[in-house]
Amino acid sequence: MLKRSQEIITENKTPTELCIECESIIEEEKKENGQVSKMTMRFLREKYGNDRANRAMYRQQKKKIVITKEESMIDEISSVLSGLVKNKNQSL
Repeated sequence: MLKRSQEIITENKTPTELCIECESIIEEEKKENGQVSKMTMRFLREKYGNDRANRAMYRQQKKKIVITKEESMIDEISSVLSGLVKNKNQSL
């Protein structure tokens, strides 16, 4: 019964909509708990399939890595700029 109800939920959606839906579930779980539970991934794999759920998880992890790199670059640039400003103020 559960699998049949899941098929009804997903059968009228495009693959892109299903991927976005799966990613949003993963993103919400990460915001609430800091990580995605094994039970949630098991549910997503049953509902959306192994491939789609795994790819959605990979994309979420990749987003975090990109954001972390950008944040570290911004911190580095701001520290360099503040050092330059201090040096300029000291020379005046």
